[in-house]
Amino acid sequence: MRNSVLLAWSLVLIAAMVVALQVGVAGPVVAAPKAASPRPAPAVAAAPKIAAETAASYRRRMKEEFWPELQRQAQAGDAEAQWHLGFATLVGSFGKPDVAAGIQWMEKAAAQKHGKALNSLGEVYTTGEAVPQDYPKAIGYFQAAWAAGEPMGILNLGILSEYGLGRKQDNDEAVRCYRLAADKGSPAALTRLGAMYADGDMLPKDLKQTVACYRAAAEKGSAEAWHNLSVMHRRGIAVPLDKEAALTCAEKSWAAGGVDGALMAADLLVELRGDYPRAMAYVFVFLESDPSPESRAKAMQRAKDWDDKMLAEADRAKCLELAEAFELARWQRLSKEVFGR
Repeated sequence: MRNSVLLAWSLVLIAAMVVALQVGVAGPVVAAPKAASPRPAPAVAAAPKIAAETAASYRRRMKEEFWPELQRQAQAGDAEAQWHLGFATLVGSFGKPDVAAGIQWMEKAAAQKHGKALNSLGEVYTTGEAVPQDYPKAIGYFQAAWAAGEPMGILNLGILSEYGLGRKQDNDEAVRCYRLAADKGSPAALTRLGAMYADGDMLPKDLKQTVACYRAAAEKGSAEAWHNLSVMHRRGIAVPLDKEAALTCAEKSWAAGGVDGALMAADLLVELRGDYPRAMAYVFVFLESDPSPESRAKAMQRAKDWDDKMLAEADRAKCLELAEAFELARWQRLSKEVFGR
């Protein structure tokens, strides 16, 4: 590997971002933060500028202001707050993970028939990652979630039927469950049905139906559906080959929380516009979202391939500015999802 100033800079920046920003969430692409207008100044001195919000400062506000308020709401009996607090505690979003406390809070919400909490508990017992796997218990929670009006409950029952996990393997039952969830507006169910029409195994192959399902799911916020539409436009599968449309879909996938959308957007930005600063910013936030060895390899390969395209100081500055804006947007999206603000 040749010695490159920018590649070394890229390595340092990626490492710094991974250390500085621990919780990865996706958010809408926003303009880079700008300083506020200066206040009127005395004749002998320039007015100080008010610093713009940064990802780090917003994260501190979430932890120091929003998180304690969520705890107070949960303690007061708010089921939605109890679910969010329980899930965040379980995975350690704002501190050390605490499985027992996380489950306890979600059970409090579930006792109030909170559909999402019931579904989340079902998923916990299905995966077996935080607690011993227990399919009968998971099925009970999924059924209760569906009864409470949460479509993810019936969707998850369909997945168990499709793969024969805790239930008899039954493709017809799986499709029935997916359709019920889709009828209730579940973007995940619509995306699953779209994939099934594309595969032609459990449903007749019908790419028009695939596109229709993906579009409906995408409009409801499915990152996976936006990503799939990006792939289809990039390759001209059942839709016109349109790489600009593919780029739009990829960026919307990232904005909706799709990690892979960042890499797709980066590649298309280079291919279509030669916009290496914005592309590299997407590479950085992709790695922050998924710091696994495989993702790191993908990110560093692009950094190596593109390093000699970003030697200008202005390009580096633009990349850093965009990466910061993307990170701030990710925190804001998490805040909206968890705290409602």
